Amino acid sequence: YYITNNLRMEITPTEYDVIVIGTGITECIIAAACSRIGKTVLHLDINRFYGEQWSSFTLTGLENYSREGPPRINADSFKYEHFMQNLNFIEIPLNQESDGETRLQDSGEKTADPDPSECNKEKEDVDTTEAPTTPPKPQWSSEKFQKSKRRVNIDITPKLCYSAGHMVDLLRSSNCSRYLEFKAVSRSFVHYKGELIQAPCNREQVFNCKHLKVLEKRIMMKFVTFALQVVIDSEEYQEWDKKEDMELYKSFKLNDDLISLVRASLVVSNKDKVSAHDAIQSIKHYLKNVGIYGSMPFICPIYGAGELPQAFARFSAVFGSIYVLDISPTELNYDDSGNFCGLTLQTGQMIKGQFCVVSPNYSSESRKRSSEGLMPVSHAVYLADSSIKPISKPGEQDDVSLVHILAGQLGNSSAVSGYEFGPRSMLPAEDMYMVHLTTAAGDAGDPRADLEGVTDQVTSSVGLLYKLFFTTQMSAEGCTSEPVLDKNIITTSFPTYNVGYSESIEEAKKSFHLLYPEEEFLPAAPNPEDIKWPDEDETEVLETEQTDNVTDISEKMTDDLDKSATGEINGGIADEKSISPDAD
Repeated sequence: YYITNNLRMEITPTEYDVIVIGTGITECIIAAACSRIGKTVLHLDINRFYGEQWSSFTLTGLENYSREGPPRINADSFKYEHFMQNLNFIEIPLNQESDGETRLQDSGEKTADPDPSECNKEKEDVDTTEAPTTPPKPQWSSEKFQKSKRRVNIDITPKLCYSAGHMVDLLRSSNCSRYLEFKAVSRSFVHYKGELIQAPCNREQVFNCKHLKVLEKRIMMKFVTFALQVVIDSEEYQEWDKKEDMELYKSFKLNDDLISLVRASLVVSNKDKVSAHDAIQSIKHYLKNVGIYGSMPFICPIYGAGELPQAFARFSAVFGSIYVLDISPTELNYDDSGNFCGLTLQTGQMIKGQFCVVSPNYSSESRKRSSEGLMPVSHAVYLADSSIKPISKPGEQDDVSLVHILAGQLGNSSAVSGYEFGPRSMLPAEDMYMVHLTTAAGDAGDPRADLEGVTDQVTSSVGLLYKLFFTTQMSAEGCTSEPVLDKNIITTSFPTYNVGYSESIEEAKKSFHLLYPEEEFLPAAPNPEDIKWPDEDETEVLETEQTDNVTDISEKMTDDLDKSATGEINGGIADEKSISPDAD
């Protein structure tokens, strides 16, 4: 069920097994797991949309949300902290539409009607055997861009799914995948020898890479083979315990250029420094996911990462959860033993519950959120008229691409990572591309200062349409805390600053088992075609049996009433006191 509580109606029923506050991915998975085993779940969110920090906004919606300001709880004992700060919208001036043609302002390009004779001459000179050239860039006007804003989807926390990772496994095993569609990530861009190149991510691409010498290809393949085949916890693996990854690379004679290529393309980490153990595990995990849905090890939900929490919310609602948006508790209630027993809503209504799962954006006087392991992350979102690396070969796809810039390569103090989304990913509008980059925020807390220089260099070859900067709070990679059931309340964690969802899924699983230790976590929902319904013959037999049973019961009741009226029950004579006054 879904309710937007703008009418401030009362919620019924008023007692639940689990009350979940916040609709992030972790909270939605926990709600789905609880409802799947038959528990009653009430799921609340102060926002008017699903996902909180995991949501996807349209550009128009994000601008409106920024103007309206974050929702507020009118209570001193309960607070809600907004998940976005320092929002900065920058519109690029565009020409107005004129006589059917549009173009970027001050582009310096002029168009004129072509001379027919010149066109004929060009046609004669064209070699028809060559591959077609890159199509011309679409022209944009201010009017066209304004109309497209509602079709632009921006992830607040952009992430990808490993092709054989925790998220894909969970979607398959639970049958939640029926609510989603995906696009395969097809390219990875890194900064190599002063330019942005498409990084090789499998054996074929390594040997076909024109940026590597023959000897470099052999050295790189020898190192990659070692990382893929080494057994975790073996003696060979233990040799690198407590050593930095640079020692590992040097031992295989990788030069500085190869090291930067490996770290940017295969060691999928936002840390500036990683251990040798972490590097080996990351490369091994990366390579084991390659080739499942394409040449890259990742897939991305169509319409953005915000679809994932909504998918689990739909799953949960199918099994009876009640969702109420635009409402928040003002106080958590406790029983005499000090355990959670319910909450009071801003409408004044009291709801009873046995357990409570709370998003980290909410805090109260009795439940202070720890800032340990948290880090501010700067975001830059650029909308452009073309890809930063247009397709050059037939059969290539540019739906989703990975981008990684190591610290110092483009004047950046920390590593910069992110994605480019093409129009078929359904995040940017038609004829539009989106570049979303992130980095650890600097001391000044200004996302534009942190990322504008890097992003301008990455997108130097495209025509920009729009810029957006903002900051979010995230858990540092490797610093996700274990869930704790305290007074029947579990507080979840912020998103982890990395590519995948493994930490959030593990947290949801552990939290569920704290609530219900003996229950299975999110078992598969039956497919409609697998549900066995009685066929026509069985239905007729069942209806006949039910009709005969009803007839027999009716006849027996009539006989008993007749016997009661004459004082004869069960073959005996009843006295006057034993006859019910309601027998008639």
